[in-house]
Amino acid sequence: MSPFRYLFIKEFKQFMSNPFMPMVLVLLPLLLMLLVPLAANMEVREIKLTVVDRDCSALSARLVDRISKSGYFRAGPSCMTYPQAMEKMRKGEADIILEIPYGMEKALESGKDMEIYIAANAVNSTKGSIGGGYLSSIVSDFSAELSGREGHDASVPLKIVPQYRYNPHLDYRLFMVPALMIVVIILVGGFFPTLSIVSEKENGTIEQINVSPVRKRDFILSKVLFYGILGVFAFTLAILIAHFVYGLASHGGLAEIYVGAMIFLVFMAGFGLMISNYSETMLQAVFMMLFFVLIFMLMSGIFTPVSSMETWSQYVTYALPTRYFVNILRAVCLKGSQFSDLAFDYAMLSGFAVVINVLAVVTYRKQR
Repeated sequence: MSPFRYLFIKEFKQFMSNPFMPMVLVLLPLLLMLLVPLAANMEVREIKLTVVDRDCSALSARLVDRISKSGYFRAGPSCMTYPQAMEKMRKGEADIILEIPYGMEKALESGKDMEIYIAANAVNSTKGSIGGGYLSSIVSDFSAELSGREGHDASVPLKIVPQYRYNPHLDYRLFMVPALMIVVIILVGGFFPTLSIVSEKENGTIEQINVSPVRKRDFILSKVLFYGILGVFAFTLAILIAHFVYGLASHGGLAEIYVGAMIFLVFMAGFGLMISNYSETMLQAVFMMLFFVLIFMLMSGIFTPVSSMETWSQYVTYALPTRYFVNILRAVCLKGSQFSDLAFDYAMLSGFAVVINVLAVVTYRKQR
Protein backbone atom coordinates (compact mmCIF):
# COMPACT_ATOMS: atom_id res chain seq x y z
CA MET A 1 0.00 0.00 0.00
CA SER A 2 1.44 3.38 -1.02
CA PRO A 3 1.90 6.05 1.69
CA PHE A 4 -0.58 8.34 -0.02
CA ARG A 5 -3.28 5.66 -0.08
CA TYR A 6 -2.60 4.81 3.55
CA LEU A 7 -2.90 8.45 4.55
CA PHE A 8 -6.17 8.82 2.64
CA ILE A 9 -7.67 5.79 4.41
CA LYS A 10 -6.41 7.17 7.72
CA GLU A 11 -8.23 10.45 7.08
CA PHE A 12 -11.46 8.58 6.31
CA LYS A 13 -11.28 6.46 9.46
CA GLN A 14 -10.34 9.44 11.59
CA PHE A 15 -13.23 11.47 10.19
CA MET A 16 -15.80 8.70 10.69
CA SER A 17 -14.56 7.92 14.22
CA ASN A 18 -15.99 11.26 15.36
CA PRO A 19 -19.80 10.98 15.05
CA PHE A 20 -20.15 14.77 15.24
CA MET A 21 -18.21 15.57 12.04
CA PRO A 22 -20.30 13.53 9.56
CA MET A 23 -23.42 15.08 11.07
CA VAL A 24 -21.98 18.57 10.60
CA LEU A 25 -21.09 17.75 6.99
CA VAL A 26 -24.77 17.09 6.22
CA LEU A 27 -26.44 19.63 8.51
CA LEU A 28 -24.22 22.56 7.58
CA PRO A 29 -25.41 22.93 3.96
CA LEU A 30 -28.97 22.03 4.96
CA LEU A 31 -29.25 24.68 7.66
CA LEU A 32 -27.29 27.28 5.70
CA MET A 33 -29.37 26.92 2.56
CA LEU A 34 -32.74 26.58 4.28
CA LEU A 35 -32.64 28.73 7.41
CA VAL A 36 -30.11 31.52 6.96
CA PRO A 37 -32.04 34.75 6.37
CA LEU A 38 -31.22 36.35 3.06
CA ALA A 39 -29.16 39.50 3.47
CA ALA A 40 -30.04 42.53 1.35
CA ASN A 41 -27.97 45.49 0.30
CA MET A 42 -30.12 48.38 -0.92
CA GLU A 43 -27.32 50.86 -1.63
CA VAL A 44 -26.43 51.04 -5.31
CA ARG A 45 -23.71 53.28 -6.72
CA GLU A 46 -21.56 53.53 -9.83
CA ILE A 47 -24.06 51.77 -12.08
CA LYS A 48 -22.41 51.04 -15.42
CA LEU A 49 -24.66 52.48 -18.15
CA THR A 50 -24.41 51.75 -21.86
CA VAL A 51 -26.44 53.91 -24.25
CA VAL A 52 -27.69 52.76 -27.65
CA ASP A 53 -28.52 56.11 -29.25
CA ARG A 54 -30.33 55.44 -32.51
CA ASP A 55 -31.56 59.03 -32.74
CA CYS A 56 -28.19 60.82 -32.37
CA SER A 57 -30.01 64.14 -31.90
CA ALA A 58 -29.54 67.13 -29.63
CA LEU A 59 -32.46 65.93 -27.52
CA SER A 60 -30.99 62.47 -27.00
CA ALA A 61 -27.65 64.05 -26.08
CA ARG A 62 -29.46 66.19 -23.47
CA LEU A 63 -31.10 63.10 -22.01
CA VAL A 64 -27.80 61.21 -21.74
CA ASP A 65 -26.16 64.25 -20.17
CA ARG A 66 -28.98 64.49 -17.60
CA ILE A 67 -28.50 60.84 -16.68
CA SER A 68 -24.72 61.17 -16.40
CA LYS A 69 -25.02 64.16 -14.06
CA SER A 70 -27.40 62.36 -11.72
CA GLY A 71 -24.52 60.81 -9.75
CA TYR A 72 -25.92 57.30 -9.89
CA PHE A 73 -24.57 56.19 -13.27
CA ARG A 74 -21.20 55.89 -14.93
CA ALA A 75 -21.94 56.22 -18.62
CA GLY A 76 -19.53 54.55 -21.00
CA PRO A 77 -19.12 55.02 -24.74
CA SER A 78 -22.34 54.76 -26.69
CA CYS A 79 -22.88 51.57 -28.69
CA MET A 80 -24.19 51.81 -32.21
CA THR A 81 -26.11 48.53 -32.05
CA TYR A 82 -28.13 46.75 -29.40
CA PRO A 83 -26.26 43.40 -29.87
CA GLN A 84 -23.00 45.21 -29.10
CA ALA A 85 -24.52 46.58 -25.91
CA MET A 86 -25.80 43.13 -24.93
CA GLU A 87 -22.32 41.71 -25.46
CA LYS A 88 -20.98 44.29 -23.01
CA MET A 89 -23.65 43.29 -20.51
CA ARG A 90 -22.83 39.61 -20.96
CA LYS A 91 -19.18 40.36 -20.16
CA GLY A 92 -20.17 42.34 -17.07
CA GLU A 93 -19.10 45.68 -18.57
CA ALA A 94 -22.65 47.11 -18.45
CA ASP A 95 -25.29 47.00 -15.73
CA ILE A 96 -28.05 48.80 -17.64
CA ILE A 97 -28.67 49.49 -21.31
CA LEU A 98 -30.64 52.56 -22.38
CA GLU A 99 -31.95 52.35 -25.94
CA ILE A 100 -33.09 55.63 -27.50
CA PRO A 101 -35.24 54.95 -30.60
CA TYR A 102 -34.66 56.46 -34.02
CA GLY A 103 -36.62 59.63 -34.73
CA MET A 104 -37.35 60.47 -31.09
CA GLU A 105 -36.70 64.21 -31.41
CA LYS A 106 -38.81 64.61 -34.56
CA ALA A 107 -41.63 62.53 -33.09
CA LEU A 108 -41.77 64.61 -29.92
CA GLU A 109 -41.70 67.85 -31.91
CA SER A 110 -44.73 66.63 -33.84
CA GLY A 111 -46.57 65.75 -30.61
CA LYS A 112 -46.20 61.98 -30.76
CA ASP A 113 -45.28 59.72 -27.87
CA MET A 114 -42.14 57.57 -27.92
CA GLU A 115 -40.98 54.55 -25.97
CA ILE A 116 -37.51 54.34 -24.44
CA TYR A 117 -36.21 50.86 -23.66
CA ILE A 118 -34.24 49.94 -20.56
CA ALA A 119 -32.52 46.56 -20.17
CA ALA A 120 -31.10 45.90 -16.70
CA ASN A 121 -28.68 43.14 -15.77
CA ALA A 122 -30.70 41.41 -13.03
CA VAL A 123 -28.12 38.79 -12.04
CA ASN A 124 -28.04 41.00 -8.97
CA SER A 125 -31.79 41.56 -8.79
CA THR A 126 -31.50 44.31 -6.16
CA LYS A 127 -29.01 46.32 -8.19
CA GLY A 128 -30.95 45.72 -11.39
CA SER A 129 -34.31 46.81 -9.98
CA ILE A 130 -32.99 49.85 -8.09
CA GLY A 131 -30.79 50.93 -10.99
CA GLY A 132 -33.71 50.56 -13.38
CA GLY A 133 -35.86 52.58 -10.99
CA TYR A 134 -33.27 55.36 -10.84
CA LEU A 135 -33.07 55.52 -14.62
CA SER A 136 -36.85 55.43 -15.06
CA SER A 137 -37.24 58.30 -12.59
CA ILE A 138 -34.65 60.46 -14.40
CA VAL A 139 -36.24 59.82 -17.80
CA SER A 140 -39.69 60.53 -16.36
CA ASP A 141 -38.52 63.87 -14.95
CA PHE A 142 -36.94 64.75 -18.28
CA SER A 143 -40.16 63.76 -20.03
CA ALA A 144 -42.22 65.89 -17.66
CA GLU A 145 -40.11 68.90 -18.57
CA LEU A 146 -40.70 68.22 -22.26
CA SER A 147 -44.45 67.94 -21.72
CA GLY A 148 -44.50 71.46 -20.29
CA ARG A 149 -43.02 72.99 -23.40
CA GLU A 150 -45.20 74.97 -25.75
CA GLY A 151 -46.83 72.76 -28.33
CA HIS A 152 -47.11 69.66 -26.12
CA ASP A 153 -50.15 68.46 -24.26
CA ALA A 154 -50.11 67.56 -20.57
CA SER A 155 -49.38 63.89 -21.17
CA VAL A 156 -45.88 62.55 -20.69
CA PRO A 157 -44.37 62.02 -24.18
CA LEU A 158 -41.66 59.50 -23.22
CA LYS A 159 -42.72 56.09 -21.95
CA ILE A 160 -40.34 53.63 -20.26
CA VAL A 161 -40.27 49.97 -21.30
CA PRO A 162 -37.88 48.16 -18.93
CA GLN A 163 -36.36 44.69 -19.33
CA TYR A 164 -34.48 42.77 -16.65
CA ARG A 165 -31.95 40.45 -18.24
CA TYR A 166 -30.90 37.06 -16.78
CA ASN A 167 -33.39 37.44 -13.88
CA PRO A 168 -36.62 38.76 -15.45
CA HIS A 169 -38.74 38.46 -12.30
CA LEU A 170 -36.15 40.11 -10.03
CA ASP A 171 -36.15 37.09 -7.75
CA TYR A 172 -33.61 37.98 -5.08
CA ARG A 173 -33.16 34.31 -4.21
CA LEU A 174 -31.53 33.72 -7.59
CA PHE A 175 -28.81 36.16 -6.52
CA MET A 176 -28.41 34.93 -2.94
CA VAL A 177 -28.69 31.15 -3.34
CA PRO A 178 -25.41 30.86 -5.31
CA ALA A 179 -23.81 33.00 -2.58
CA LEU A 180 -24.90 30.53 0.09
CA MET A 181 -23.52 27.66 -2.02
CA ILE A 182 -20.15 29.42 -1.99
CA VAL A 183 -20.34 29.86 1.79
CA VAL A 184 -20.87 26.08 2.10
CA ILE A 185 -17.58 25.46 0.27
CA ILE A 186 -15.75 28.07 2.37
CA LEU A 187 -16.89 26.51 5.63
CA VAL A 188 -16.54 22.83 4.71
CA GLY A 189 -13.42 23.17 2.55
CA GLY A 190 -11.68 25.56 4.92
CA PHE A 191 -12.58 24.60 8.47
CA PHE A 192 -12.58 20.79 8.20
CA PRO A 193 -8.92 20.33 7.13
CA THR A 194 -7.81 23.04 9.56
CA LEU A 195 -9.45 21.34 12.51
CA SER A 196 -8.16 17.95 11.33
CA ILE A 197 -4.46 18.75 11.77
CA VAL A 198 -4.98 20.82 14.92
CA SER A 199 -6.97 17.99 16.54
CA GLU A 200 -4.09 15.62 15.74
CA LYS A 201 -1.70 18.05 17.41
CA GLU A 202 -3.84 18.24 20.51
CA ASN A 203 -4.31 14.46 20.67
CA GLY A 204 -0.62 13.78 20.07
CA THR A 205 -1.22 11.55 17.03
CA ILE A 206 0.65 13.99 14.79
CA GLU A 207 3.89 12.77 16.39
CA GLN A 208 3.44 9.39 14.73
CA ILE A 209 3.37 11.11 11.35
CA ASN A 210 6.38 13.23 12.23
CA VAL A 211 8.59 10.23 12.99
CA SER A 212 7.36 8.19 10.01
CA PRO A 213 8.99 8.22 6.54
CA VAL A 214 5.85 9.83 5.08
CA ARG A 215 6.71 12.84 2.93
CA LYS A 216 5.21 16.23 3.73
CA ARG A 217 3.80 16.43 0.22
CA ASP A 218 1.87 13.16 0.55
CA PHE A 219 0.57 14.11 3.99
CA ILE A 220 -0.79 17.49 2.84
CA LEU A 221 -2.15 16.26 -0.48
CA SER A 222 -4.00 13.36 1.16
CA LYS A 223 -5.86 15.84 3.33
CA VAL A 224 -6.55 18.17 0.40
CA LEU A 225 -7.98 15.28 -1.63
CA PHE A 226 -10.08 13.83 1.18
CA TYR A 227 -11.60 17.10 2.32
CA GLY A 228 -12.01 18.18 -1.28
CA ILE A 229 -14.23 15.13 -1.80
CA LEU A 230 -16.23 16.06 1.31
CA GLY A 231 -16.59 19.60 -0.06
CA VAL A 232 -17.91 18.28 -3.39
CA PHE A 233 -20.47 16.22 -1.46
CA ALA A 234 -21.63 19.28 0.54
CA PHE A 235 -21.66 21.43 -2.62
CA THR A 236 -23.77 18.84 -4.45
CA LEU A 237 -26.22 18.79 -1.56
CA ALA A 238 -26.44 22.59 -1.76
CA ILE A 239 -27.08 22.42 -5.53
CA LEU A 240 -29.92 19.93 -5.00
CA ILE A 241 -31.50 22.19 -2.38
CA ALA A 242 -31.10 25.21 -4.67
CA HIS A 243 -32.85 23.35 -7.47
CA PHE A 244 -35.67 21.57 -5.66
CA VAL A 245 -36.39 24.15 -2.93
CA TYR A 246 -35.67 27.47 -4.68
CA GLY A 247 -36.17 26.42 -8.28
CA LEU A 248 -32.70 27.55 -9.37
CA ALA A 249 -32.08 25.94 -12.75
CA SER A 250 -28.60 26.63 -14.08
CA HIS A 251 -28.48 28.16 -17.56
CA GLY A 252 -24.96 26.81 -18.01
CA GLY A 253 -23.37 23.39 -17.80
CA LEU A 254 -22.57 21.44 -14.68
CA ALA A 255 -19.02 20.95 -15.93
CA GLU A 256 -18.29 24.69 -15.65
CA ILE A 257 -19.81 24.76 -12.15
CA TYR A 258 -18.00 21.71 -10.79
CA VAL A 259 -14.62 22.58 -12.29
CA GLY A 260 -14.77 25.97 -10.61
CA ALA A 261 -16.00 24.42 -7.36
CA MET A 262 -13.23 21.81 -7.28
CA ILE A 263 -10.52 24.39 -7.94
CA PHE A 264 -11.92 26.59 -5.20
CA LEU A 265 -12.14 23.60 -2.84
CA VAL A 266 -8.47 22.82 -3.48
CA PHE A 267 -7.65 26.41 -2.57
CA MET A 268 -9.75 26.41 0.61
CA ALA A 269 -8.34 23.05 1.74
CA GLY A 270 -4.77 24.23 1.17
CA PHE A 271 -5.52 27.51 2.91
CA GLY A 272 -7.00 25.72 5.91
CA LEU A 273 -3.98 23.44 6.14
CA MET A 274 -1.63 26.40 6.01
CA ILE A 275 -3.55 28.02 8.87
CA SER A 276 -3.27 24.81 10.87
CA ASN A 277 0.51 24.83 10.40
CA TYR A 278 0.65 27.99 12.49
CA SER A 279 -1.95 26.93 15.08
CA GLU A 280 -1.24 24.85 18.14
CA THR A 281 -4.76 24.74 19.61
CA MET A 282 -8.28 24.46 18.24
CA LEU A 283 -9.14 27.93 19.51
CA GLN A 284 -6.24 29.53 17.63
CA ALA A 285 -7.22 27.78 14.41
CA VAL A 286 -10.88 28.78 14.68
CA PHE A 287 -10.12 32.45 15.32
CA MET A 288 -7.58 32.65 12.51
CA MET A 289 -9.96 30.99 10.05
CA LEU A 290 -12.87 33.21 11.11
CA PHE A 291 -10.78 36.31 10.43
CA PHE A 292 -10.01 35.29 6.85
CA VAL A 293 -13.44 33.76 6.19
CA LEU A 294 -15.11 37.07 7.05
CA ILE A 295 -12.83 38.84 4.60
CA PHE A 296 -13.57 36.26 1.91
CA MET A 297 -17.33 36.61 2.38
CA LEU A 298 -17.65 40.37 2.89
CA MET A 299 -15.18 41.67 0.28
CA SER A 300 -15.64 39.37 -2.70
CA GLY A 301 -19.14 40.19 -3.93
CA ILE A 302 -20.93 37.29 -2.24
CA PHE A 303 -23.44 39.50 -0.42
CA THR A 304 -22.46 43.04 -1.48
CA PRO A 305 -21.79 44.04 -5.11
CA VAL A 306 -18.12 44.87 -5.59
CA SER A 307 -19.07 47.97 -7.59
CA SER A 308 -20.85 49.39 -4.51
CA MET A 309 -17.68 49.23 -2.38
CA GLU A 310 -15.16 51.99 -1.91
CA THR A 311 -12.68 52.34 -4.78
CA TRP A 312 -9.69 51.14 -2.75
CA SER A 313 -11.55 48.05 -1.55
CA GLN A 314 -12.52 47.15 -5.12
CA TYR A 315 -8.83 46.79 -5.94
CA VAL A 316 -8.32 44.62 -2.85
CA THR A 317 -10.92 42.13 -4.12
CA TYR A 318 -8.64 41.18 -7.01
CA ALA A 319 -6.36 39.54 -4.43
CA LEU A 320 -9.22 37.38 -3.12
CA PRO A 321 -9.86 34.07 -4.92
CA THR A 322 -13.45 34.15 -3.71
CA ARG A 323 -14.17 36.99 -6.15
CA TYR A 324 -13.33 34.80 -9.14
CA PHE A 325 -15.42 31.87 -7.98
CA VAL A 326 -18.36 34.21 -7.32
CA ASN A 327 -18.06 35.44 -10.91
CA ILE A 328 -17.91 31.87 -12.23
CA LEU A 329 -20.86 30.51 -10.29
CA ARG A 330 -23.24 33.41 -10.93
CA ALA A 331 -22.25 33.76 -14.58
CA VAL A 332 -22.79 30.05 -15.27
CA CYS A 333 -26.00 29.70 -13.24
CA LEU A 334 -27.73 32.89 -14.39
CA LYS A 335 -26.13 33.81 -17.73
CA GLY A 336 -25.19 30.40 -19.10
CA SER A 337 -21.54 31.40 -19.54
CA GLN A 338 -19.02 28.82 -20.74
CA PHE A 339 -15.35 28.09 -20.10
CA SER A 340 -14.23 30.47 -22.85
CA ASP A 341 -16.20 33.35 -21.31
CA LEU A 342 -14.62 32.83 -17.89
CA ALA A 343 -11.08 31.84 -18.85
CA PHE A 344 -9.54 34.67 -16.81
CA ASP A 345 -11.48 33.71 -13.65
CA TYR A 346 -10.53 30.02 -13.99
CA ALA A 347 -6.88 30.93 -14.55
CA MET A 348 -6.72 33.24 -11.54
CA LEU A 349 -8.51 30.74 -9.31
CA SER A 350 -6.14 27.96 -10.41
CA GLY A 351 -3.13 30.16 -9.72
CA PHE A 352 -4.31 30.84 -6.18
CA ALA A 353 -4.96 27.13 -5.59
CA VAL A 354 -1.47 26.11 -6.73
CA VAL A 355 0.33 28.81 -4.75
CA ILE A 356 -1.54 28.23 -1.49
CA ASN A 357 -1.01 24.46 -1.59
CA VAL A 358 2.71 24.87 -2.27
CA LEU A 359 2.85 27.17 0.74
CA ALA A 360 0.93 24.61 2.81
CA VAL A 361 3.54 21.95 2.00
CA VAL A 362 6.50 24.27 2.57
CA THR A 363 5.24 25.66 5.90
CA TYR A 364 4.39 22.26 7.37
CA ARG A 365 7.06 21.42 9.93
CA LYS A 366 7.31 17.65 10.00
CA GLN A 367 10.04 17.30 12.62
CA ARG A 368 9.48 18.89 16.03
